[in-house]
Amino acid sequence: MITFVSSELACYADPIRNDPFIGMNNSDQSASNSPEGHGAPEDKAKQATAMQTTSHDTEDIQRSRDEDAAWVALASQGDMRAFDRLVLKHRGRIYAMILNMVKNDADAWDLSQDVFIKAWKALPRFEARASFGTWLFRISHNVVYDWFRKRRIQTEGELDDELFDATRIDPGAATAPRVSKRPDEALEQTELRQRIDAAIGKLSEEHREVILLREVQGLDYKEIAEVMQISIGTVMSRLHHARKKLQTHLKTEI
Repeated sequence: MITFVSSELACYADPIRNDPFIGMNNSDQSASNSPEGHGAPEDKAKQATAMQTTSHDTEDIQRSRDEDAAWVALASQGDMRAFDRLVLKHRGRIYAMILNMVKNDADAWDLSQDVFIKAWKALPRFEARASFGTWLFRISHNVVYDWFRKRRIQTEGELDDELFDATRIDPGAATAPRVSKRPDEALEQTELRQRIDAAIGKLSEEHREVILLREVQGLDYKEIAEVMQISIGTVMSRLHHARKKLQTHLKTEI
C-alpha cells in the first residue's frame, strides 16, 4: 500500500524538513468527522487548527515568494548581495536534492555550485512564471542529468555502482538529523535512513527524482511538471509507479 511508503518516507524526510539549513515543507493536515456528519468538539477543534495552519502555511509561502521576487529584481540589476541572500536561502534544499540523486557529498557540493552559477548567468531571463525555488530545481534537474550522461559515457553506457552505494552516504552531511537522540533511537533512525537510501538508489533516475521532489521537497504536481518538463499526467503516472517500486524495495529491506 502507498501508506506504507509514505510513512517510511516521513521518517526519512522529517529531519530534512526540520533542519533550518535545508528548509521546511509543511504537509497538509486533516480532521475526521463522526458518521453523523457532526464532529465531536475535539474533531472540530482539530479541524479548525488544521484550517488555521493551512492558512498560515499559504501566507508563509506567498511571503517567501514575494521576498524572492524582491531579491531577484535587485540581483537582476547586478546586486550581488541580493543574490547571496537567495543562495543562502535556497542552497540547503538544492544541495539535499542533488545529494539524494548522486549519492556523493563532494559531487553534490560541486553540482550545487554549478546550479547557482548557471542561475546567476540566466537571471536576466528569469520570467517568474514559476517560483524562483521551482526554477532552481529545474536548473538542478538539467545539471544532474548532464552529470549522469557524462558518467555514462565515462563508464561505457553504465552508471558507476558507487552512485547506488548507500554505505557511501556521509552521516554528517546536511541531510542528516541535527536533533540529539538516545543512542537506540539514533541507531534505529540511521538504519531506517540506510534502508530508504538503498531503496531509492534502486529506482530509475526519473522515478528517484519524482519521489524526492514530491515526498522530500514537498513540491506539488504542477511544480514537479515544470521542473522535469513533463505533463502533470506523466508526473502522476511516474509517482504512482515510483511509489509501488519503492514499496517493493523497502519490503525487501525489512
